[in-house]
Amino acid sequence: MLEWMFNGLITVASFAVVLGLLVFIHELGHYSVGRFFGVSVERFSIGFGKPILRYKAKSGTEWVLSRIPIGGYVKFLGDAGVSSNPDTEELAKIKTEMDSQHGKDVWKSCLHFKPLYQRALVVFAGPMANFILAAVLFAGLAWGFGTDERAAEVHEVIPDGPAALAELMVGDKILTIDGKDAHSVNQVLQIITLNSGEDLNMKVLRGSEQIDLMVTPERRRKKDGLGGTMSGGVIGVKIGGATIHKSYNFVQASSYGVKNVGTTLSMTGKYIGRIFQGKENGKALGGPLKIMAYTGKVSILSSQVEGGIGLKLKIAFRNLLSLAAVLSVGLGFANLMPIPVLDGGHLVYYGYEAVMRRPLSARAQEIGVRMGFTMLATLFLVLTLNDVGYISSLFDNTG
Repeated sequence: MLEWMFNGLITVASFAVVLGLLVFIHELGHYSVGRFFGVSVERFSIGFGKPILRYKAKSGTEWVLSRIPIGGYVKFLGDAGVSSNPDTEELAKIKTEMDSQHGKDVWKSCLHFKPLYQRALVVFAGPMANFILAAVLFAGLAWGFGTDERAAEVHEVIPDGPAALAELMVGDKILTIDGKDAHSVNQVLQIITLNSGEDLNMKVLRGSEQIDLMVTPERRRKKDGLGGTMSGGVIGVKIGGATIHKSYNFVQASSYGVKNVGTTLSMTGKYIGRIFQGKENGKALGGPLKIMAYTGKVSILSSQVEGGIGLKLKIAFRNLLSLAAVLSVGLGFANLMPIPVLDGGHLVYYGYEAVMRRPLSARAQEIGVRMGFTMLATLFLVLTLNDVGYISSLFDNTG
């Protein structure tokens, strides 16, 4: 019982810290660029609902921590809500109301009256802040701890599996897959998992000779790195070699961080694309419950490492930051989806305004917002079902 309570506290605390960091940085992106362009901010909130803590800054911004800790928002002067993007007629009303309520020329500090490029940059700044955070975290971890990679050397080939059919042999060292670097176990697993049913050209080193092979991963259920069950490509081999530790200077670490963001974005985009192609079922996508399960599992596993409390905290710190980096890329990517009420939806509206030289009509925007909320509600339901199906396998230690 005490163990369950301890693990529960670890899970909740880890989730709050990681998600809070990601949301804060995302909203800070909107806030910082808005303030740079002279936009007044009425409220900066982490969470939704009734405020728990609040602080009024000299700038007039109210900084708030709210009861429902999933998400957050920045309320700019004149915003009617998260979907606020007024048309020409509504802009005139807002200007008149501001003149009467706040005084002449206050409307100039309202986001809606800023040049189009400034409004677009304010919106894009949120997802971009998440990408920058991920790059900083990846780089900081590489600079502070270095990286450990296991060489991708074939130890066993399962008979009649895709690798056996491709004539892969024990002792082969994998170099590239479809032209992508695949010298480490993690790189091989990432590529194979995301390419079930695809013919892949694999270059291996056999003795002193480089050989090209064609392998087609099969889709099967398997355990992921944290012990949860997932579906993905496999080729029927066991791989692993010597662990190589690599240290980085500041410049190398910075390059590593940016590269990892690009790789994570590419993998995310590929998976989404395969869903639309009918090649993936989308069950790898998750919502808040899955994030909580991931953060909790990472922290719990870190606490079980043999050693003193200092070592446990160091490992937990490193693992949670690594997870936060990946999740930050996912949050930035998700917010750029062209769905009204998300940042990507605002950018679509701004794109229309740039082409047509006028904002989209209020009626059209209202329809778009309703559709957006419906899509998000449906997506949230699907993700929650995915989460529930995944969590039991993640914490099942019998498999």
